[in-house]
Amino acid sequence: MSNPYHEGRHRTVDLSNCDSEPIHIPGSIQNHGALLCFAPDGALASRSANASTLLGALPEVGQALGEAHLDASARAVIQAALEDRYGYVDARMLVLPAGVFDLVTHKSEGVLIAEFERRPADVAALDSFALAAHQAIQRIQRQQSVADLLSLAVDEIARITGFDRVMAYRFLHDDSGEVVAEHRREDLESFLGQRYPASDIPAQARRLYVINPIRLIADVGAPTVPLQPDLNPLTGRALDLSHGILRSVSPVHIEYLSNMGVGASMSLSIVIGERLWGLIACHHMSPHLVPHAVRMSCQLLSQFVSALVERNLNGERARALDDSTALRREIVAQVTDREDLVLALSSAPESFLRLMNAHGGAITLDRKTQVFGKAPSREGVNALINWLNEHHSADLFSTSSLGADVPDLKAAMGDICGVLAVRFYREQNGYAFWFRNEQVEDVRWGGNPEKKYSIGPLGPRLTPRGSFAVWKETVRGKSLPWEKTQTEAASQLRLDLQEVALTNENLVKRARETLLATLGHDLRDPLQAIMMAARMIEVREHSPSSSNLSKRISSSSSRMHRLISQVLDISRLQSGMGLDIQRRPVDVRKMVSEIVSEARMAYPDNEIILEAEDCGEIALDGDRISQVVSNLISNTRHHGEIGKPSTLIVFRREDVLTIAVSNHGPAIPEPVRSNLFKPYKKESLGNQRNTRGLGLGLYIVSEIVHGHGGKIAVSCDNNIITFTVTLPIVAD
Repeated sequence: MSNPYHEGRHRTVDLSNCDSEPIHIPGSIQNHGALLCFAPDGALASRSANASTLLGALPEVGQALGEAHLDASARAVIQAALEDRYGYVDARMLVLPAGVFDLVTHKSEGVLIAEFERRPADVAALDSFALAAHQAIQRIQRQQSVADLLSLAVDEIARITGFDRVMAYRFLHDDSGEVVAEHRREDLESFLGQRYPASDIPAQARRLYVINPIRLIADVGAPTVPLQPDLNPLTGRALDLSHGILRSVSPVHIEYLSNMGVGASMSLSIVIGERLWGLIACHHMSPHLVPHAVRMSCQLLSQFVSALVERNLNGERARALDDSTALRREIVAQVTDREDLVLALSSAPESFLRLMNAHGGAITLDRKTQVFGKAPSREGVNALINWLNEHHSADLFSTSSLGADVPDLKAAMGDICGVLAVRFYREQNGYAFWFRNEQVEDVRWGGNPEKKYSIGPLGPRLTPRGSFAVWKETVRGKSLPWEKTQTEAASQLRLDLQEVALTNENLVKRARETLLATLGHDLRDPLQAIMMAARMIEVREHSPSSSNLSKRISSSSSRMHRLISQVLDISRLQSGMGLDIQRRPVDVRKMVSEIVSEARMAYPDNEIILEAEDCGEIALDGDRISQVVSNLISNTRHHGEIGKPSTLIVFRREDVLTIAVSNHGPAIPEPVRSNLFKPYKKESLGNQRNTRGLGLGLYIVSEIVHGHGGKIAVSCDNNIITFTVTLPIVAD
């Protein structure tokens, strides 16, 4: 593999592709030290081009160290590192003819990397740095807030290392970073409070900051030193220097630092939960070599800072979760044992809104929607529900920039920018929503963060910005972001509301079943008596008024009797008992002829055409199948085109009985057709020709047909609506 920085065959690296730049395999090192790479058998596999100059005589690649190479202590350190199976990082001070070095060893993909870093001649005694680090830790640990401990940490690191500027840099929710603490030389411009875009630290650089938490660039302007060869003999790939202390630097980053006027830099990672939470960034206006031992003291200090930051954040998180738990309890208590969850929650939404620090909210269940606070209209909420059902399968959705993320909803949602939604009842479109208004933010960027095409040291390309003067931007169209603790609380409340909704539904269902059964049982006997009395009036009294009265009583009583039968059927079906099917031989043509005759007498204005073949006697539940035919004929009267006849066709083909009922009318829309055989459907409401309909008839028809092992289907062709029932003929 060729060296990507020193050969002409590599692609140009610029801001358009630096996020995929292989910075862990640069094929070169910084020039303030030398690198040797050894195979497991001790043979030299690679070395930096300056190794012989700094370290003296060395073996050829492929040969092992001998007595003429380095000194006995250096050879002993390397041999011990080769034999160590764990491959941990070790550091020793060595005095070689060329000067004093820190020898740092580690293993990478099976080979040993030995780095010899020059130690500055004017370094103070190392025990003084250890004491300084210990004192710094004692002072930092007494700080009560994240801001205070970061402020003190940058002061202490500046004091220990001597850097001109030390900044604490915290990453935000969008991976941009903000300088939250700073120690600087008095004549330098302050960067405190400035924001830097996420692209300043590409993804692969963030990965290296996590696995190698300290990084020194001793001289930004110094030439790099290539590795000869730059291959790992075990893998055939370029040497992985992820953990190397001398690893050379991306040319884009060198240009970035040069544009800032920086001569040397050092970074210390603040890692929390294996995630890069922030950085302590150190800048010097001239080359500055910080000894390895001093850097290790700073690394220890930064790890301590990471632990303290994590402790503070965990404390804040625990307090936030305690608060949200208390509010969730209030919300659950508010809606428990309430038949209407939507009205119960919307009647006093204060706790609901406080839970998410939201400006407005909405709750919806089974097509009932209530909005409160600064929220969009019901129509806007319904549009949001339709979008979620179509495009978002997860039960939680959040955005702080709705206009950018879902532009199709911008008009319907008005001024709302932030949305947090949880779906707690999928089957009935049960959603809880929180809304936030726009939060206008003035951002002080460290230079214009936009990429620009210009001519830099490496030619015409996308280059790092040349100015880091404050560049102000007013950010609109966004709300405050939803914090992780808030989305966690929303997920918990989703489960709470789900449990409440299901519990309430079961209570209502049991109450309804009890009521239906009671009505069916207690009303049948009185109705039977009323119907008998009506017949007696008709027999005994011969006046027209008495006859009309008896007919009205009989008609109304018959209708009530049918309704009670439907109520009992629904009760049996929803309790899981099913319909009681009693098969007996039935003359089908005679049965349907009688039903049609009764319908013609009761509704003479509704023409019914009957085409019934002689099907013989078939084992059916005659009462139930009569109910099917009557309900389908009644359906044509309520929904068919006025003035046009309906048709009933009955025929038998071998072992299948077919009953088809048709009427004229416009095609049934597909969404309505999919719900035709469900009870209590909303499509049954608002029919002026059947104002009392509940949508039970077709549901019961479907259940009777299925109880006979048959099928029912609906078709719409040429303005003719046809319900077709097919029943298998069972042998007696």
